[in-house]
Amino acid sequence: MNLDLSKFIFVDHHCHSLLKGHSELDTFGFRQCFTESRSRRIIEEHIPASLHYMDLLNSMSRILTTSDEESLISRRCLQQEAGWVRTLWDDVSLGGLIVDDGYRTDEMLSIAQLSAIAQRPIYACRRIENVLESCLERCGTFGELRQMLPEKLLERNGPQIVALKTIVAYRGGLIIGTVSEDEARDDYESRKSLFKAGFALQSSPFYHFLLRQIFHLAGEKGLPVQIHTGMGDDDANLLASNPAHLQDLLGSKEFARTNFVLLHCFPYVREAALLSALFGNVYMDLSLSVSQSSGLARQMILEALAAAPSSKILAGTDGHSCPESHWFGAISFTRGLSHALQNLIASQTITDQQALKIAAAILHGNAIDLYKLEGLV
Repeated sequence: MNLDLSKFIFVDHHCHSLLKGHSELDTFGFRQCFTESRSRRIIEEHIPASLHYMDLLNSMSRILTTSDEESLISRRCLQQEAGWVRTLWDDVSLGGLIVDDGYRTDEMLSIAQLSAIAQRPIYACRRIENVLESCLERCGTFGELRQMLPEKLLERNGPQIVALKTIVAYRGGLIIGTVSEDEARDDYESRKSLFKAGFALQSSPFYHFLLRQIFHLAGEKGLPVQIHTGMGDDDANLLASNPAHLQDLLGSKEFARTNFVLLHCFPYVREAALLSALFGNVYMDLSLSVSQSSGLARQMILEALAAAPSSKILAGTDGHSCPESHWFGAISFTRGLSHALQNLIASQTITDQQALKIAAAILHGNAIDLYKLEGLV
């Protein structure tokens, strides 16, 4: 069976907005959209030799009818902004997006602006650390901060908020301690002083106490919590980003009402899949891992499916800055999923009909159910 999933609706449950000047990116800026590295040498010398970037350019040549990087980037800059976004996203049946609103906020289109250009449903994922640091800057006491934080997290000042997200993996790692309120209060002034001095929040009693409070709040409000794990920017400690560090927290009765989504996961796909299989409130995606390791997409998806129920796996791109990143992420994931399912059919592990059901669940059904996205399909 040739499993063609190209027309299945793809709900991108984890991504970011577009740069305000995304249609004017030069070669260096365009390459930056497809690497987590901030090394000029990597971007200038080594991105063109990366398999996923070659894959991206080959995919773009299908639409822009030219093959070399310089011509492709020149032609994309000539496209009308809204029309180009819709052309790309229609090409991969991108039916809706959940956008993390805390990434390079000042440089990005607002979600309202993005929605007007894209002409499809867009929902918000509120980044916890952005709100927490904003409250820390404005509040005078620990008590004031505790009162303000939930109000600001849930504040509706745009599209519907359907999830929260934490980047605690970047802020000391995924070992989140159990902390008393007194310990957090005692740590407050120290954290506030460091923050005023220009230091971002890092692993501390204050931070971990409030994270746990927010996880409780998310459970009460029915908002899944996305957690960055595995690969990411070069300032994330890769060893400390292993989702296995979260096992006690995820399995705790304390957070039984809170759904958690492990993002990216590579190179810890097996760990994330096992956690998703063990705990009813744990889900996973591969987003960034697939788009920046596209040659491994089939293998990663097979590893996820080998342990995690297919009802626990979500489709995402982690696309950001330029619309090609969302588009290529969707291509990479859908193609990898098709190959993985065909492999399972060939080995008589599943039937054709089971494969189609799994594909529909992963590409859109699971996200619609988890985030309560009504009317998308």
